[in-house]
Amino acid sequence: MRKTILAKRTMSLVISGMLIGSIPELTGTPSTVYAQEQIQLEEMTVNELTEGYSSGKFTAKQIVQAYLDRIEKYEGTYNAFTFMNDKALQEAEEIDRLRSEGVELGPLAGIPVVIKEAVDVAGFPSTFGWEPLSKSAGGIELMPAQDAPVVSRLKEAGAIIIGKTNIPAFSATGTHANTSWAGPTYNAVDPSIAPGGSSSGTAMAISGNFAVLGIAEETGGSIQNPAAAQAIVGIKPSFGLIPTTGVTPLAGSTRDVLGPHARSVLDAAVMLDVMAGYSEKDEKTQAAIGHIPEEGYAAAVSNQALNGKRLGLYGPGWRDSELSAETIELYEQAVKELEEEGAVVVEDPFAGSGFKEYVKKTGNVGMETFFYDLESYLQNLNPEDETLSIQSVFEEAGEIPWVKGGPLSFMEERFEDIDAAISDAKVAPDLTEFNEVREEYLQMVDSVMEEHDLDGFVYPQMSNRIPKLGEGDIGATTVPEINISGLPLITVPAGYYENGSPFGLAFFGEMWGEAELIAMAYDYEQATQHRELPVLIEKTADYTDVKPNSPYFPAVMSLTAAGAIDADQTEFQPNELISRAETADMIARGLHLTIPDNVSAVLEGFEDISSEDEYAAVIAAAYNEGILLGGSDSFMGEQSLTREQMASVLVRAFNLAKVSNSPHTINITNVKPAHKEDVLILAQHGITVELGNYRPQDTVTRGEFAAFMYRAMELQLSGQES
Repeated sequence: MRKTILAKRTMSLVISGMLIGSIPELTGTPSTVYAQEQIQLEEMTVNELTEGYSSGKFTAKQIVQAYLDRIEKYEGTYNAFTFMNDKALQEAEEIDRLRSEGVELGPLAGIPVVIKEAVDVAGFPSTFGWEPLSKSAGGIELMPAQDAPVVSRLKEAGAIIIGKTNIPAFSATGTHANTSWAGPTYNAVDPSIAPGGSSSGTAMAISGNFAVLGIAEETGGSIQNPAAAQAIVGIKPSFGLIPTTGVTPLAGSTRDVLGPHARSVLDAAVMLDVMAGYSEKDEKTQAAIGHIPEEGYAAAVSNQALNGKRLGLYGPGWRDSELSAETIELYEQAVKELEEEGAVVVEDPFAGSGFKEYVKKTGNVGMETFFYDLESYLQNLNPEDETLSIQSVFEEAGEIPWVKGGPLSFMEERFEDIDAAISDAKVAPDLTEFNEVREEYLQMVDSVMEEHDLDGFVYPQMSNRIPKLGEGDIGATTVPEINISGLPLITVPAGYYENGSPFGLAFFGEMWGEAELIAMAYDYEQATQHRELPVLIEKTADYTDVKPNSPYFPAVMSLTAAGAIDADQTEFQPNELISRAETADMIARGLHLTIPDNVSAVLEGFEDISSEDEYAAVIAAAYNEGILLGGSDSFMGEQSLTREQMASVLVRAFNLAKVSNSPHTINITNVKPAHKEDVLILAQHGITVELGNYRPQDTVTRGEFAAFMYRAMELQLSGQES
């Protein structure tokens, strides 16, 4: 009987993210037949879901189940959630029942949403993202007795909460969630780059199509940074527009705001309509009275909104920080797109205003209310528990977050006497100085807008491409200015850097000007359609040395799925040199080569290998197919593979031919004659991108070979599909 790895030499590689899943079969009326087919849920909008529910194309339960299936498939890679709502399907069923009975439902009925970990949801612990406050991680447990007002509003609107999303400890960074007790969250667009913070999990869940809408929160960039970093829309509202009671604070009395994350401007506006407005549980929202459009924010959208609008551009009058050359190029292109929509731009309107000088003089203010806000939050967490206080909670936790090495160590610089601040935590601090600074900010912005007759401003959201995870911070162009001033801002996708990281625009303007900003952002979004659907990567093996942000992760996971790599190992050892025998193993398994009937006969010419050796069968398969050749009397299985040898192996394995019209050329002067043509072919197909420095005699690591083989397999798959 023929011994095979699989029946024939074919490659089976699943490109992740093409389908979210299938909707379960239904019986019933013809209107439900549609639901028996696979439904493309990627980028589904609120309106599309609502219309689908109304027409009977699908039910809320089916949609929620499809999202849960997608989460189950990809959450192992991206780690967006801290907690899942195990009642989501039950809640969806209730929405379906009410709809079938003709009950009038809210604007978000059956819409899957996610909630940032920092926002209280009754029945879910409040962990602050910090290990000592997470029972799951061995710490203590703090359980909210009630929903935050904004969560109550979403529930009343019929939203289905899928779960709570990951944050860094105490939401204390705008770049990542690496300090979370739940581990890092990875960027949906590219796991190797920073996801943005602190609303890292919310942004990933929305960008990666784990839900439709999400709650984000910002003190200094935490709505806009992750939105821009993951190519979605984020609205940082005017301070006081949305109640923040029931939200773990950093600057609750001065800067903290909640806002929506969505994949489109219209969806973000729909969510803002539900979130915004006065709440008796948050006195700050009294300021919003009279400033919310009667018809709502979603009604403001228009694809003509930019026509005739005057917008101020980023320049040295705002701050001295320079934009990278690539950011300038992307920004200039975006400005052209704005002008094509009829906008009039004004260069550096803050020049000579003294704004940047005032920002430097006053510093990053607003955190001086932290201990007061924290004490207030803890007392509100469970009003019946009078023991809850800063002192009692952190004594029980056994650690203090604001000491050196803690996630809030920067508080030592902001408070002359932290012990005194904690002792006086029930006394509201004097905000006279902060309010004076905010008022001066607002007066300066208003003055510039009046002087140049501006309708708003449009800046690049970031000054440079999104950094690799763990290699620096996101350089937001409006933080902390936008937070100290309390002004509204909306970020919208505006393209991609050469390395694939997203580029975003930030529209901002006068206080309570959300409707105008939403309209302009919508016009730009509809005219450009820059957002691209992220292709997610399924975690098919749990290698301790290949994390999602590893450059080899996509290749290794796909090759594992294809059977080329053993998924049962704990390590892949990507930096170890790959031997010729290991190369044969990956090729034979990945391409499902037929194992010869008589391995001994195939290998009889080689003195250095026998049919009993570990890799004998796969070497025989690769040799029999002419993919891996040997010397006159030896195969040299333990010898490391060189880069030029790898080129020949891949060309033979995937039957790659010359490309006459390829734009790629490569210097093959130093390549040995036997491999020159193969190195050239590899370059022509774009499998190697190191055209100027191929280093043909260098040996190849396991990770490098996986990456090259993955590119070749993708090429073969695309050729089969075309």
